[in-house]
Amino acid sequence: MSEEIDIPLDEEEKKKKIDFLKEHKFGDFRIHKYYNESSYLKHGIEIREIKIIYYQFDKIIGVFKRPAKFGYKYSFRYQLDETKTLVLCFYLDEFPPVFFNAYYDYTKQEKKLKKKVEKWMKREFFNKKQ
Repeated sequence: MSEEIDIPLDEEEKKKKIDFLKEHKFGDFRIHKYYNESSYLKHGIEIREIKIIYYQFDKIIGVFKRPAKFGYKYSFRYQLDETKTLVLCFYLDEFPPVFFNAYYDYTKQEKKLKKKVEKWMKREFFNKKQ
C-alpha cells in the first residue's frame, strides 16, 4: 500500500494553480480513461455536474499535491456547504492537462484540512531527523 501524503500548497503556489484552472475551460482537460465518462458511473458524480462546479473558483478552500509519475497529482477542494466538499483531481504537469478523479467528502473541512497539514508536517519533520 502506498504511503502517499497530501502536500499542502503555500498561498503563492495555491494561487498559481487556481489561476491555471481559471485560464482553462474544463473541456481543455483530457479525461483520463480511469474516469471513463462513457462507462457506468464509478465515482457517483457525473461529468456534467463537475463542469458546473469546476468554474466556482471562489469555493476552493484547499489545494494539495502528491508525487506522480510525471510531476504531481493536484487535488482542489471545493466547499459546497458546511459538510459537503467536492474534490477534483488533475495532472496539471501533463500536456494536455488531465482530469482523473472526483469525489464528495462529507466531513467538516476545517478539521480535515488541519489533519492533512499535521500529517504532512510530521512526515517532513521525521524525514529531516534522519
